[in-house]
Amino acid sequence: MDFFFAREVVSEEDLYESFLTDLHGEKYFDSVPSSPEILVKHLTGLFTDFGRIAGKCTWAQVDQAIWGIWGPPLSLHEFLFNAPMPVAARLDCIRSMYQVYSDYVARLEREPDPEIETGIYMWWDLVLHGFWDSSRPVVPGTWRGDATKLDPESMLVLDALFETLVRILAIPNRASQLSALHGLGHLYHPSVHQVVQRFIDRNQPGFDLKWLEQCRDCNVM
Repeated sequence: MDFFFAREVVSEEDLYESFLTDLHGEKYFDSVPSSPEILVKHLTGLFTDFGRIAGKCTWAQVDQAIWGIWGPPLSLHEFLFNAPMPVAARLDCIRSMYQVYSDYVARLEREPDPEIETGIYMWWDLVLHGFWDSSRPVVPGTWRGDATKLDPESMLVLDALFETLVRILAIPNRASQLSALHGLGHLYHPSVHQVVQRFIDRNQPGFDLKWLEQCRDCNVM
């Protein structure tokens, strides 16, 4: 928690170097491996208690912490999806991400601007970049992940990602729904079209129809 949240907020240009130092400003070697399973358990604890932890910080600190967790140089999704790990630990971590939205985002006094305060909006884009990496099959001639060719464990993980995003979409909070829709648009799960079309059919105000259709068809930017 301290490593990601209790540090000075820096510019976007300095963010990469910032997360290559500890809280004392000392460089560390990011190539030294830690225990993936312990790390993922810590992430699960962080997400489960995200409302209390992030609630003590400024929004700028939270936004920076999210990029520190999922973005380069650390890209912790690599541990979640690609390191040797019991599938139960992966699923627990994915499901705990719901509470980031139910206990924190939905209770913010103002909605984060997805054009500027990008961490919450980009959360699932960053996470799914880690799932659909070069180790999993894609539809030939596209960047689209091919769920029909996943191994059984990867399909369990994809289903957990889908179920968690659907739960977040059901939260009556626009910022949470924006993030969930964006994530569904990158998920390539066979049930995304049905879920997002149902959302569109409810005539939700405040959402751009063209963008919603891109999320539905899994070709969102």
